[in-house]
Amino acid sequence: MTLSTTSYTVATNEPLNHARILWDMLDGTVTGDGTNPDFAANDYTAQRWTLAAGANDWTLTLAAAADVDTVFISAHNLSGRTVVVSTSPDLVTAYTDRATIVVPDNSTIAALFNDGAGAAISAQRIKVNVSEGTGNVVGIIRAGEALQMQRSFYGGYAPIRLNRVTEGQQSFSETGQWIGRTEKRRALSTSYSWSHLTAAWYRANFDPFAKTLPLKPFGIVGNPSRMAEDVAWAWVQDDPAPSNMGIRDLMQVSLNVTGLWE
Repeated sequence: MTLSTTSYTVATNEPLNHARILWDMLDGTVTGDGTNPDFAANDYTAQRWTLAAGANDWTLTLAAAADVDTVFISAHNLSGRTVVVSTSPDLVTAYTDRATIVVPDNSTIAALFNDGAGAAISAQRIKVNVSEGTGNVVGIIRAGEALQMQRSFYGGYAPIRLNRVTEGQQSFSETGQWIGRTEKRRALSTSYSWSHLTAAWYRANFDPFAKTLPLKPFGIVGNPSRMAEDVAWAWVQDDPAPSNMGIRDLMQVSLNVTGLWE
């Protein structure tokens, strides 16, 4: 897992033990070094940007400036590389570095940042620089302003990166001797549950996200301040089913999530 919050100030935001969900991704024109940099700007993890030898830049240019405070990088093999996320407010102003990450492994990267007063950054260009690209690929680079959950988790939550699912097929000899197992699929799996959400907050903030499910994937950091391993590029199989708690106007909702195994 890789999580960067070094340039993130809570201020008016929800506390950093509340989940961040990137679902409303910014789209624009992609340019970059190497081959097929635009492959990293869609939802298909099997399509990969192939980096060139030496330092590589990947840039997303928007039609107009938009708010951004989160960048997810997934389906990559950047272990050992240094990744720098930068933004520019327009088409001419120099970039400002927002996060510098020495990547420890090939799991999903999440960079959270803001202007130091708690507000998202207004950016027309978002750049990701990789220190060296020989032999490296990246399948997902998505940016936007994350949904900040109104409540934190309660007891019993299982961090997604520690909960793995391996599907395989056993092989046996004619006499019933075990001779091996063929791996068919590997994934991450957990359930996120939130309660005591005010009805007005749910309808204004979570329901727009819920309407994109289960058709679209998303990036999630379950508990940025307390569980750095809880970072995933994920999806669900079913629509969320929120319910009233019977306490004032409070609601609850759960997501059964499958995450990308790297």
